[in-house]
Amino acid sequence: MIRALFAVLDEDTVRANRRQLLRVTALAVLEGVSYGLALPVLAALLRDDLSTAGYWLAALVAATLATMFTRRRQVVQGAATAIGTIHALQRRIASHTASLPLAWFTPDRAASLPRIAAQGAVATGRGVPYQFISLVGGVLTPAVVLGAAALVDWRPALVMLLSAPLLYWVHHRTTSVVDEVEARTHAADAEASARVVEFAEAQATLRASGTERLGRALLTDALDAAGAARRADVRREITARVGFGVAVQLAVGAVVAAVAWVLLREPSQVALLVALLVLAVRFAEPIATLGDVARDMRAGRGHLTRIEDLYRVAPLPLPSVPSPLPDGPLDVEFRAVGFGPAGTPVLDGFDLRVPAGTTTALVGPSGAGKTTVLRLAARFADPDAGQVLIGGVDVRELAPDTLYGALSVVLQDVVLTEGTVRENVLAGRPDVSPAELARAAGSAGVDAMVARLPRGWDTPVGDRGGALSGGERQRVALARAALREGRVVLLDEATAALDPVSERIVARWIASLTGRATLLVVAHELHTTANADQIVVLGDDPIGGVVERGTHEELLALDGRYARMWRTRTEAEGWRLDSVPSDGAAP
Repeated sequence: MIRALFAVLDEDTVRANRRQLLRVTALAVLEGVSYGLALPVLAALLRDDLSTAGYWLAALVAATLATMFTRRRQVVQGAATAIGTIHALQRRIASHTASLPLAWFTPDRAASLPRIAAQGAVATGRGVPYQFISLVGGVLTPAVVLGAAALVDWRPALVMLLSAPLLYWVHHRTTSVVDEVEARTHAADAEASARVVEFAEAQATLRASGTERLGRALLTDALDAAGAARRADVRREITARVGFGVAVQLAVGAVVAAVAWVLLREPSQVALLVALLVLAVRFAEPIATLGDVARDMRAGRGHLTRIEDLYRVAPLPLPSVPSPLPDGPLDVEFRAVGFGPAGTPVLDGFDLRVPAGTTTALVGPSGAGKTTVLRLAARFADPDAGQVLIGGVDVRELAPDTLYGALSVVLQDVVLTEGTVRENVLAGRPDVSPAELARAAGSAGVDAMVARLPRGWDTPVGDRGGALSGGERQRVALARAALREGRVVLLDEATAALDPVSERIVARWIASLTGRATLLVVAHELHTTANADQIVVLGDDPIGGVVERGTHEELLALDGRYARMWRTRTEAEGWRLDSVPSDGAAP
């Protein structure tokens, strides 16, 4: 477990834990020496040899003082090591998670991530500083006591020695069974957490569709399963503790029986043998603590395994020698791109070039791969085949800072970080001037929004932006993108949640980027595509294939799929619900 722990830590934290492990080892040895020195002191006192007892007592006092000093240093340094290890683990977990492909973030994994980063880091980080005190002490201290006992009489010492593998076997058998139960408990807890989040976030849908009872039933089933797993864990834990405790007591009983047998055969050794009985109890005490620490060790081992599993998920690879981007507007190109998470093809041989300084709109039915194209351009995932290039450079050859420094991205599902409106708009560029902030706010309609909010720019957005409406969250995201002034702008249905007035404001902002930035826009509302330099129609047969390509006028003249979509939208705009006559007759 120590090697596994060190494998998930950085070098500085590993060195700190190694020093702490040395302190724990020294403490365990000193405690064993202190226990062992009690043997000649007791023997001398029982023989009324006060002079000899005084010498041994002085040695015992010195060993005890050294033990006390080492324990104090171990406690102080152990606390600092534990805190540093927890923080280092959490930083590494956060850094690694931020480098993972977005496809990894399924609801179940996202639900288990807080437990890994919080409980897992705490339980694992305390391993060497705290849990290994009992573990090392339960091994080294009895070993030293055993050596002292052997100097008195080899027969009881042999019984102690033979009991050690038996105790280890019992401990291993009881804990291995509980490990399996703990793994099932974690899985059940993660499932329950995911269902709780799902139940809370889907309240509007469940109530509106009349399926709240079904949602509650699914949540209840997950909670019941988690409760059953925890009860099974407790039952196995009790069994493990009782089994190990009985084994320890049997070992002590065997030592007592051996001492009694020697005493009956050699009554003259009564003084040393009585002292040996006291030492036998001291031999058992550290071993008994292994049962107390067993659950923490199991939990730490389980958490450590989950951290290792997280680290095994390959992040998006970084180039050893990053390539630079050229100056000025950048083109975006997809060359024979294939992509299909979980074996389901979304794009297959997709080709597209967005010339520098132009606007390209992607349209098509749901599931045609429009959003996937944007996500690949932003390198939220890597294609299974082909290349995605920005400025003629494969995005896999760009350092993250270089890539995202050139991009402004607004996704359809806007999630804000907890803080104020100002903090969220300034997230990409916190050092901008008030004039730049005002210009970005005006381009996205945030200025009008802020004017009516109770605390203006300092209004908290709430958890994930929940205190704002969908349209207000989208305005904040657009203002943030405008402030970044990326040379490539990726917009995924950027006006979906906006009112008509705000749509016109954003349309003007997009138009103002012409020639200064390269825009790749996913649009469901076709009126946002009419002024694009290039409209690309994706289809679902074949998956992710380009069906049509051209300007708005060219595609209307072609009278193909885009023209049919445009006519359908135009007819829908002219549709209205006539008023129903007061007599209820049909209009």
